[in-house]
Amino acid sequence: MYTQYPFSLKPSVSANLIHMLLLALLAVLTFFRCSREKEVRIDYLGQTPPGSTAALFAPGLISTDGYEHSAPAFSPDGTVVLWTVVNKSYRASMMEMTYQNGLWSAPRRPSFADSLSDDYYPSFSPDGRKLYFSSRRKMPDGYPQTPDMRIWEVERNNNRWADPVPVDTTVSAGHEYAHSIAATGTFYFSSSLGEGTSLNLRRSAKVNGTYDAPLLLPYNINSVGYEDGPYVAPDESFLIFESQRPEGTNGGIDLYISFRTEDNEWGTPVNMGPEVNSEKAERFARLSPDGKYLFFGSNRNMSDTNWGFDIYWIDAKIIEDLRKNGSSGKRIEQPLGQELMAALYSADMEASSALLKEWLKTHPSSIDATSIYSSVLRKQKQYAEAEQLLSKIPSSWKENSTIIMESALAKFGVNKDDEAVRMLAPILGEGEQLHERNLYMAKALLDMRLFDRSDEYFERAMTVSPASYPYYDRARTYARLGEKDKAFAALEKTAAFGNNSRTEFEDDPALAALKSDPRWKTFLESVK
Repeated sequence: MYTQYPFSLKPSVSANLIHMLLLALLAVLTFFRCSREKEVRIDYLGQTPPGSTAALFAPGLISTDGYEHSAPAFSPDGTVVLWTVVNKSYRASMMEMTYQNGLWSAPRRPSFADSLSDDYYPSFSPDGRKLYFSSRRKMPDGYPQTPDMRIWEVERNNNRWADPVPVDTTVSAGHEYAHSIAATGTFYFSSSLGEGTSLNLRRSAKVNGTYDAPLLLPYNINSVGYEDGPYVAPDESFLIFESQRPEGTNGGIDLYISFRTEDNEWGTPVNMGPEVNSEKAERFARLSPDGKYLFFGSNRNMSDTNWGFDIYWIDAKIIEDLRKNGSSGKRIEQPLGQELMAALYSADMEASSALLKEWLKTHPSSIDATSIYSSVLRKQKQYAEAEQLLSKIPSSWKENSTIIMESALAKFGVNKDDEAVRMLAPILGEGEQLHERNLYMAKALLDMRLFDRSDEYFERAMTVSPASYPYYDRARTYARLGEKDKAFAALEKTAAFGNNSRTEFEDDPALAALKSDPRWKTFLESVK
């Protein structure tokens, strides 16, 4: 007996074929049902999910009275979360929690943490097999040494961390900070490379297992000023980043989003609006691994007892709302902007100066372009011109810390030291960012060869947060300027704070001018 089927094939063949098709269909349905049942459900530390209004994330656990300096990085399987906390001495520590048997562990330092170095910006690869982070830790033998931040990677196998190693030096040369990785392995990261710019965003594509040389993202994304904290969608369909732009909320650091256009270009960045941005600063954006929530940092609750950033989260639907209602289909057509960026990155001060002057004719409200133009004039030793430029700024800019520091540097350049010191007193006496601001002044004054003034601000910075890498950077600069006494003094401090790599010192071309000095041999004998 066999069942009758209305096909032209022989009944036995038809029956077997249909039976096979039904089994295949059943297998497919079973697969998708099991896949749905196995879909990872991440426990976000027991927190109530947010809606369309941003909410404080994990108060007292992740969002504390300290300074949270990254969004939480949850692993794709939801079993690990890491984030960065900065103490009042501006030392950064990475924290970790693990999820097992339905419970989260207490926060602790991960096993790969380096107690002598800062670790920032944890970020998982899309497959969860690697964690990337930025650090100033000492480079292993065989790698070029740098005193600045660079990107590291660490594998996780069987719930254990391996030893961290530097990311491919094609991608990370030692001036890289926040970063994000697409599903293809392509890196997006911020870099301080470029003489006249602040942080800007770069991209390094992974092709056939190797990385291309990093490319500066176009002027659609980068501005003349500051961009940091990129988060790229796994399929690279959108990019979120932080920037300080004239169209920002109250002129502060805001989060922006750019969508890919139909011709595969980056669209005009869209301010993410009051649902995300406030009158204060917003940074460190990251989507949760299940795509449901957007995490970000904000200092909107900063007070005498809560001195830094907290972490907020919001329903990720806001991204689709911005895609529909924003201006993602537009592009910025600014040849001058692209030309200016190229001049700044190649340290062509003459071209940069001319282009910035032209830029400010059509963008007079750009506070970043104004401050950078001032710094370019300083590097050309045109101190009077810088002073005149900054004497004409809008009154609303006069409390901006960068403008204050640039104005003071111009005053130092024309020997108006008393005026400069008075200008700096309100921002260097107390408050946040004392370490960074004093270092900014120290480096600029060193470039101006005002050594005693530079030493004064440098020691103030080290009083706030002492570390080996600023001393080493300073030693290299002094050596390049021919100031051997000061270079050796800085090298001794470098060693005293833990950098004792004899090979590093011997191989550093920036220290070549010191090698003929008798003190060089004595110094090398004092280190490993």
